[in-house]
Amino acid sequence: MEQTSVPLLIEAISRAFPEEVSIAVADDSRFIYYHPSQKIDLKIKPGDVIPEGTATHRALQIRQKVSLHVKSQIYGVPYFGLSIPLLSGGSAAGCVTAIFPQTAAEERARLPKHQFLIGKREDRWFPIPYQQICFIQSDGGKTSLYTEQDVYLNKYNLAELQNILPQDQFVRCHRSYFVNVNAIGEIHPHFHSTFILVMKDKHRSRIPVSQTYASSFRQLLGF
Repeated sequence: MEQTSVPLLIEAISRAFPEEVSIAVADDSRFIYYHPSQKIDLKIKPGDVIPEGTATHRALQIRQKVSLHVKSQIYGVPYFGLSIPLLSGGSAAGCVTAIFPQTAAEERARLPKHQFLIGKREDRWFPIPYQQICFIQSDGGKTSLYTEQDVYLNKYNLAELQNILPQDQFVRCHRSYFVNVNAIGEIHPHFHSTFILVMKDKHRSRIPVSQTYASSFRQLLGF
């Protein structure tokens, strides 16, 4: 990443966030720029190695957007990090992280933390444990939870679910899908380095892995 372009990048990004948000920019291993806010300052310096356990480290590792509550053991204060990797040729060349003070993250903390999602079918609601959900689809503004046997509606959109679902279990493979990695039966190659997933539900549903997510999907699953 060209460091001369970083200040312009920061200026543009800062306009999208409240004034209490700090911004950090990293290459693939170290921070190269940091703009603290008056509300939270992690004392990051250009050249600092990116610590494990941070949102930046996680986003570079999985090459996907990460939302993460980080405890005070790393920087001395707790914070909420929103990290977006900068991809080049399928690799993570850098990362931009918005750092929210804990108070600004309280609304995000209100999202459910239990190990199930609520699904609606007919006129009833059912707690659906994560392990029973094969995949989640967004279609026409509706979110559907697919288990091995049934389909349920859920009130959250995929962006909200990205902040709720455990990232080691549910993977975004397409703009319209999350899949439970434990519910994948087969992985078939498809056009242009993409894949088709055959799931373990009763219909043997076929879920696409788009080009946008193919590289990070392969890295996460290890093939």
